[in-house]
Amino acid sequence: MQFRSTRASDVDRIMDILADGRRALAELGIDQWQGGYPHREAIEADRARGESYVVVGDEGDVVATAMVGFSGERDYDLIDRGSWLTNTRSDDACYGVVHRVAVSASCKGRGAASFLLACAEELTRDRGCESVRIDTHPGNLPMRRLLEKSGYAECGVIYIAHAEAGTPERIAYEKLV
Repeated sequence: MQFRSTRASDVDRIMDILADGRRALAELGIDQWQGGYPHREAIEADRARGESYVVVGDEGDVVATAMVGFSGERDYDLIDRGSWLTNTRSDDACYGVVHRVAVSASCKGRGAASFLLACAEELTRDRGCESVRIDTHPGNLPMRRLLEKSGYAECGVIYIAHAEAGTPERIAYEKLV
């Protein structure tokens, strides 16, 4: 597998992968992403900022996607029922943040998500940051298991501003790098 920045020619494929993720969440009874987010404009904005990444499988096809950013996450400034491993806020962030993680339905269970997280951690180390932060819906047990298996610590609960009439509560995770 290969991890690289998203190209303009990848955006249609990313939208297909996000649709797979949306269907998988719906099958789990999770209201996350059911209002159309993440939409094409979000992915194109991530790409324009240099924060959109893909995993290319052995066959040369894009099989996974995520946003990896370093400008902080305001929704992470307030955390309930716990605390972050590091003490940094969005206005002076020293962490990487991973959002919009999705894997093609045809590639589930082949290690693409674990590979993607490991590459995000490497990017974060290369930037001189202390940790990677990520959140997920409380009902997204497959993602929660992946994060725990990958060495992320459950830190508490955050509330996202863009829940699209869905559950705003998210389980917050952090991993020191």
